[in-house]
Amino acid sequence: MPVYKRKYRSGKVVWYYQFAPPGSTRQDQNLITESGFATKQEATAAEAVRRTEEQKKFETRRADAAGVAAAMPTTLALLLAEFMKQHAEEKLAPKTVERYHEMVAYLAPELLAMDMTAITPLHLSREWTRLLKCGGHTRKTKTPRPMKPKTVRNIAGLVSSAYLRAIKWGLVNANPVTHSDLPKMKKRAGLALLPSEQDRMVECAVG
Repeated sequence: MPVYKRKYRSGKVVWYYQFAPPGSTRQDQNLITESGFATKQEATAAEAVRRTEEQKKFETRRADAAGVAAAMPTTLALLLAEFMKQHAEEKLAPKTVERYHEMVAYLAPELLAMDMTAITPLHLSREWTRLLKCGGHTRKTKTPRPMKPKTVRNIAGLVSSAYLRAIKWGLVNANPVTHSDLPKMKKRAGLALLPSEQDRMVECAVG
């Protein structure tokens, strides 16, 4: 496992990860490393996310080199990358594309590595539950925290859009997101002022 512990002279202990990116050789490794994690678990999680990102970049570069004859996407990660390239980056605003990339980063590396045709509604239901419980992270310490149902539904919407595009491309026959158990949104009761209260508010505003 490419996760290591480092102890400074001051006695402070931090964890870091280090690994060779896809496509590297013994002569040209260009190791990817990041330090400053408080626990081994945080470093392991960050390493898994970064490794997935580097794999997607590698596959994208290889696909660009192959052009039209590039291999078809097979995993969920490759499907999302193709969706970004062929649809989002061509038709959507840059800020929306940026937000899409942020949402993809929240998905579990194990799910992204799965064959997109083998993913079932149960797999996705488990992922939505995981995101609800510990899918987010604090900005400063990056420690896991619960994610809001609305954010989880937005991530599910992105995955669903990618699958709909895959159906159109003839890569899959069904969209597993439609039958997964999405988190329910709490309904908020609407409040309205009585006519007398509206008059009072106007009087106060004018006064």
